[in-house]
Amino acid sequence: MNLVIYGDSNYAELIKYYFESDSNYKVVGFCVDRAYKTRDEFCNLPVVSFEEVENYFPIETHHIFAAIGYKSMRARRMLFEKMSLKKYTIASYISSRAIIDDSNEIGHNCTILPGAILEPFVKIDSNCFINTGVVICHHSKIQAHCFLAAGSLVGGYVVIEECSFVGFRATVIQQLQLAPETLIAANSTLLKNTEESTMYAGTPAKAIKTHLERGIEII
Repeated sequence: MNLVIYGDSNYAELIKYYFESDSNYKVVGFCVDRAYKTRDEFCNLPVVSFEEVENYFPIETHHIFAAIGYKSMRARRMLFEKMSLKKYTIASYISSRAIIDDSNEIGHNCTILPGAILEPFVKIDSNCFINTGVVICHHSKIQAHCFLAAGSLVGGYVVIEECSFVGFRATVIQQLQLAPETLIAANSTLLKNTEESTMYAGTPAKAIKTHLERGIEII
């Protein structure tokens, strides 16, 4: 199946590599918002404006994937919702080297990289990024637009609500509820439920600042 990638960043190039080396998709082009279109070609493929993408890549014969990074979690949500209005079938990339159980439920526009482990009855909502070596234990749910960095561990029966970010090698113990826009710093261990739009760091992790106005931004 032909695939169009929304975005033309280095991350979009990485996504192209994953899809073409480990899926049945063939990437045929890229699209970006007209206001940010600075070139007509990327990775030797055409770049068209998002506003006109269906004129170049028909909805009936192409799927789409939004290559959205982690610099702004609210931007992840906004761009995914914008893309969803186009009525394309939205792809997900799930590595053949990830451990995925038949009981898992995975939404649209998700990325699950090599070495990730999803135990039975895990649910991943749309537009989530599950990095290399992430372990998500049984019966946990990751809501939409979340990013789990490499090596992070999520215990069983955890709920991580929308637009949250779990940093490198961070641990979330079992049966916790992470409020929307929770940020867990790298190498931290979370032992209690979180408050919305709050960053936690340390072992045990403690609230250190809020980001209600701008949301999670990773510099």
